[in-house]
Amino acid sequence: MLLMDIITWEPKDSEKTGNLYMNYEYPKDIKVIDEWFDLTGYRMFLIYETEDEKAYAAANLPFIGLCRFETFPVMKAEKYMQMAQELAEKSGGKGAEAAAPGEGAAGEEILTQIKRLEERVQRLEHHSFIQQEDTT
Repeated sequence: MLLMDIITWEPKDSEKTGNLYMNYEYPKDIKVIDEWFDLTGYRMFLIYETEDEKAYAAANLPFIGLCRFETFPVMKAEKYMQMAQELAEKSGGKGAEAAAPGEGAAGEEILTQIKRLEERVQRLEHHSFIQQEDTT
């Protein structure tokens, strides 16, 4: 399963958190996809894959009491859209048309989920150093 953590810490704990992170190795059952630090401070984003709740617990344990973890199951937008299309077709719809507003609760729920996903992506892009302007 693909997961995203938003890890935050108090400004007073920055040095301790940084030192712990610099010497940290993820458990073998955690496959890190990517990591980003919020340049505005005190937050990190982590995308990783694991099927083992023990590995998840072991990965967080050294930081418990120092950092706050918000963990979300995530899926690439393209894969999610394909899954939503397949579900709509199975439920008797005709693909994207089945998810049109006013076409039932299932269609409205899919649109709501898509909107929330788009908002999350925008927030991540806003906070990601990957999206910085090239100042060279």
